Amino acid sequence: MASFWWDEDEEKKKIHCISWKSLCISKDNGGLGFRDIEDFNLALLAKQAWRLINNPDSLLARIYKGRYSPNKNLMECGKGSRPSYAWRSILFGRELLNKGLMKSIGDGKDTYVWSEKWIMEDIPRRPVNKQVTMDVNLKMEALI
Repeated sequence: MASFWWDEDEEKKKIHCISWKSLCISKDNGGLGFRDIEDFNLALLAKQAWRLINNPDSLLARIYKGRYSPNKNLMECGKGSRPSYAWRSILFGRELLNKGLMKSIGDGKDTYVWSEKWIMEDIPRRPVNKQVTMDVNLKMEALI
């Protein structure tokens, strides 16, 4: 990418005057506002994972579910046997998605108090427990 912007032709190699990271800084902060291709790709993969979660009846979601995770949802499944490049990429995007997801409580029957992220601060987090003994299988339903 940097060579595209700084080199005139293939025989002449020029010095890259500005690092690629500096070019990717937003215009408001003094950069040129280029997108970091790697981050952009990861965001698109996370978006695909989000679509598979929200549209489980779509053709692609049904194909992936039948091939890789017939008994689990997308957030719980593994790679499976002989995963395709596309499936491995979606799982890679799922990891980014998982960092920002927060559990919706609802009636509390499906949410574990101590093991799931359901408290929203700067980032979704689990509750902190200072007790030595606790019920790890305690569900939100018991607190409600």
